[in-house]
Amino acid sequence: MRHPEFIKEIHGLNKNIRVYLITIFLANLGFGVFQADFNLYILSLGLTPDFLGIILSLTPFAQAMTAIPIGFLAEKIGHKRSLILVNLVVGLAYLMRVISSSRWIILAGSFLAGVMACGYFIIQLPFLSHYAGENKNLPFTFANLIMFSATSLGALLGGFLPRWIAPLAMGPTPSFRLVLAGFSLLIIAGTLPLFLLARDKPSDTSNISLSPYLKGIDASTVKFAAVELFIGFGLAFLIFFMNLFFVFHYGSNIESFGIMNLVLIIPLTIILLIGPMLARRFKNLRVVLAARLVSVLMAVLIGWTTNAVVGGGAYIMFRSFTSLSQTLWFAFAASVATKRSRMATSAWLEITFQIGLGIAALFGGRLIADGAYFTIGMLSALSMTVSYFLTNIFFGRKDKLTKTPNLAQN
Repeated sequence: MRHPEFIKEIHGLNKNIRVYLITIFLANLGFGVFQADFNLYILSLGLTPDFLGIILSLTPFAQAMTAIPIGFLAEKIGHKRSLILVNLVVGLAYLMRVISSSRWIILAGSFLAGVMACGYFIIQLPFLSHYAGENKNLPFTFANLIMFSATSLGALLGGFLPRWIAPLAMGPTPSFRLVLAGFSLLIIAGTLPLFLLARDKPSDTSNISLSPYLKGIDASTVKFAAVELFIGFGLAFLIFFMNLFFVFHYGSNIESFGIMNLVLIIPLTIILLIGPMLARRFKNLRVVLAARLVSVLMAVLIGWTTNAVVGGGAYIMFRSFTSLSQTLWFAFAASVATKRSRMATSAWLEITFQIGLGIAALFGGRLIADGAYFTIGMLSALSMTVSYFLTNIFFGRKDKLTKTPNLAQN
């Protein structure tokens, strides 16, 4: 894709999508700070890695439990009100996790965050599909690009801010708490742009029911959900604990983790921007499979090395190629699902993905307590390998017999 043509397509994005991207940026900036600091904040309270695993697992388990109700609610009240509700409650829940040292308040905040956080993914797929027009890959690519770039910037800030304000905050725990509370408020502030979205009124809510989520699941939805379970495993083992890899396995520090996340933006941006072009030339699924193979190799290297530069570089490539594969994977899933079943497909992808995250968080906390960082890397690689083979077995033949997915066909 030539540069002028790409810029023209960006400016051509629907206004509602551009407004949504502002919220995505602000919210994920806050999520990135939590990614860098939250684990260390919990450990600074004197809590154990095992308990950290429980905290981290509550959010994805809650997401899995509430994915269908949230999808049902979104169909009932529309995209605008659903997105406002989701972002506001998630921001408040993140604030709950850091305003007190009480275990029960932290656990309650983690669970509440999960209750609503699944809405980001479930609502995004039909929301972007509705406003995207003919080119469905571009909005998905741009949304993911902003999401990951903002998360990386947030992680960079999270790497340096606690140390900068430590003299004023009188210790590491108050420093972490102040930073995390401030960015929780930023997540809440990210709700404001959503009020500028066009009011979408469901055309006929009388026909909306839970039956598509439970009785109308077709074979493709089941296959997508099975693959997504192992994607959740593979990602969680590394994403949840990579800051601890830097501090305790690589012998580095949280500032290095933040710098690594800043560097991550460059290859991630390049890879995501060329993703639609690669998909048009080689078909979505072939690019997805190739990217997942790279992720397997990088996960092995992350667990095997004890060098922060090598491990950080491998993690950069792991995140970049998993981001590419997931972006095109979601577009492919949306193209396979019919218009009426997209919300249900989105919900079940979220459910199994979050179950994978939750299980990996529990096991990961136990492995972190034992210092088994090599094992964590190998488990991530194994999970991504399984997702590769299942994707090829379930959809490889279909991809060879069909054109590159186009959501407008549904």
